[in-house]
Amino acid sequence: MEELERITAEKYIPEPGAIYTMLRRMEEHSLVTSEWKKKETGADRRVYTLTEAGVRVLKEGLEMVKRRRQLMDSLVQFYDANFAEKTEGGGT
Repeated sequence: MEELERITAEKYIPEPGAIYTMLRRMEEHSLVTSEWKKKETGADRRVYTLTEAGVRVLKEGLEMVKRRRQLMDSLVQFYDANFAEKTEGGGT
């Protein structure tokens, strides 16, 4: 969860319950494995690791996000080229 906060510049702060529910579901589908790591001080921690299937699903999902981002960028460029000037300053 700390890593998600860090890589999103603290714009996404996950709810612990939602993250752990998602990780349990991913484990049920063999996308991650988990094991308890003993700590000398403080509480033990459960550590999750992506499986090969999990890496494949992650890559496929990120490719889909990239394609959607390209589509959104194209739509914004089209808007800017065709409508942005017309609506600025109270025009039609």
